[in-house]
Amino acid sequence: MRYPSRGSLIEALASLPDAELLLAEAERRRMEFRLERLRPRQLRELGERYRVSLLGLKRKSELIAALAGAPGSPQILMELEAQDTAERDAGLALGRDTDIDYERVEELLDQARKWFQERQFEAALTAAQEASRIAERTTEQLRRASWSYAVLAAQGLLEPCNPEDPETSKARALLDRARDVFFQGQFMDDAFLQDLVRAAEVAHAQEAERVRDLLAVTRDSIREAANLGAPIALAEDAWKRGGDDLDRDRLAAARESFVEAGQRAEDARLRRIREVEESIGLVSDHIALARNVGADMQEAEGLHQAARAAVAIGEHGQAGDLLRRAERIAMKGQQRQIERAMQLRRAQVEKAQAIINACEPVLKEAESYDLSATEVRVLLRQAQDVLTKGDYLAGLTFARNAEEAAQRLEAQVADERRRRGIQVPASGTCGVCRSTRVTFQDDGWGRCEDCGNTFRWRGAFGVWERLKAILVP
Repeated sequence: MRYPSRGSLIEALASLPDAELLLAEAERRRMEFRLERLRPRQLRELGERYRVSLLGLKRKSELIAALAGAPGSPQILMELEAQDTAERDAGLALGRDTDIDYERVEELLDQARKWFQERQFEAALTAAQEASRIAERTTEQLRRASWSYAVLAAQGLLEPCNPEDPETSKARALLDRARDVFFQGQFMDDAFLQDLVRAAEVAHAQEAERVRDLLAVTRDSIREAANLGAPIALAEDAWKRGGDDLDRDRLAAARESFVEAGQRAEDARLRRIREVEESIGLVSDHIALARNVGADMQEAEGLHQAARAAVAIGEHGQAGDLLRRAERIAMKGQQRQIERAMQLRRAQVEKAQAIINACEPVLKEAESYDLSATEVRVLLRQAQDVLTKGDYLAGLTFARNAEEAAQRLEAQVADERRRRGIQVPASGTCGVCRSTRVTFQDDGWGRCEDCGNTFRWRGAFGVWERLKAILVP
């Protein structure tokens, strides 16, 4: 089916059910058409600017497909069309035959001078008129070239400016008038061109000042986030990138970088505020745990209350510092109590083990006298088994029970010694330091006064003593 006009064709396409898909396909083909005109190096530069991954792609068709399908393809297409527009504007302004033929003018002047010297006046006049005509056209072309580049330069100055700014709107109106004049092949006076250039420079300067103000505001936002203790590395990187773009007079890129830095700083600040508010409950739990194990949490509780008050008035930075101090105090107090509990446990274990060690010689001596020591033996075995399993409280209880039973058994051992004529030694030598300053007790224990060593001076019977006890009545 044929359509009589372009408008009817557009209406027919728009009425199709898959018109959006056709529009997307048309945009993609237009994108590929413009990318086909670029070199691979230019394609890779576009990918780098718009952060499109082209790693591993070598063929030009692959580069074009990756750029056309990228999320930022509309921005890439806008840049390509803007470049085409600038080239087309320059071509329209300067024309297709805008070569400034200085050599032809000089050649015609030399011919006119030669023919004049040869008195060929008609030929000299013709050459002189042709030289004058070309020189006049060359002057016009020079003027159009200078004005054209001035207009394009003004357009470049206005590109990053805010279109809602009054100065920018005024400069853009002058720019549109200048473009219309050039496209119509007319000339404009120097005063109008100066007004255009001056207006573009003023708008560009105001935009640069706004970007510099944005730089300072972003810097303050980053410092505010840093004062709260928020991570600002990404915001700092974006801010530095914007500063570099501003130094290179790339106002649009600088503004984008500063907006990105401000957004990252704001996100980090809000995350830090949430962390501080959530840590109030966590620090309270730490304090409660430390208090449960017996730690003194008065200072930590005071800091916690101060942090809550700081959060209430919006001082999250101060609240974060107070909560950090309160948490550190709670953790240290809890750790101290744990260490004390461990020391108490070790002391109880050592005490129980000392009782067991002290009862074993009494048990052996009683058994050597054929005394009944079943109770002491059972209690000692139970105490040792419980200590081995790690229950120091029950182990200490069994050890003390064994100690009481051993004390009752020790009275029987003392009677047996007296019956057998065993007496306390009058003197002796320490087995550790070899000192003679030792004392002996009636319960069978002795102690060195110099080194503090305790020893059992009376042990179990040997074979000879057992035979002697049997033979001697």
